[in-house]
Amino acid sequence: ALGEGARAGRIGGDGGVVWRDITVRIPPADGLVALASRSHAGPETEALLARLPVARRVSAGSSLKFCRVAAGEADLYPRLGRTMEWDTAAGDAVLRAAGGAVVGVDGRQFVYGKRNQRGDVDFANPWFLAGGTPATLAAAVTACAPEPSDRG
Repeated sequence: ALGEGARAGRIGGDGGVVWRDITVRIPPADGLVALASRSHAGPETEALLARLPVARRVSAGSSLKFCRVAAGEADLYPRLGRTMEWDTAAGDAVLRAAGGAVVGVDGRQFVYGKRNQRGDVDFANPWFLAGGTPATLAAAVTACAPEPSDRG
């Protein structure tokens, strides 16, 4: 619930749910755990991850990627490819409740309810970065910026 944090539940042997609070983490000193699809990762994602201190890469479904960052099991989920709002809204809500954030590759807050977009369909998402800490997201935004030689 908004303002109450995030929880994960496990169904016990008696059918009851055992809840635990979850929260994002400070990345370990040895590098980030990045969540990126092996089947949907394009050259842009590979280039971004190469510019960041990634110690380990994990593949998982899209909603699970948000939840793993929210639970402090990973640090960054970059999605430099097509998604729609219904693909991201629930996972984004869990991540935000756990203290993380989702931003566009330009660093702007990720928003929902996008209609009448110039050059795209209703509810289409721009590329985004989901992260546990502001520092992780800032590093990823910087890594997404074109190199000075790429700006022409």
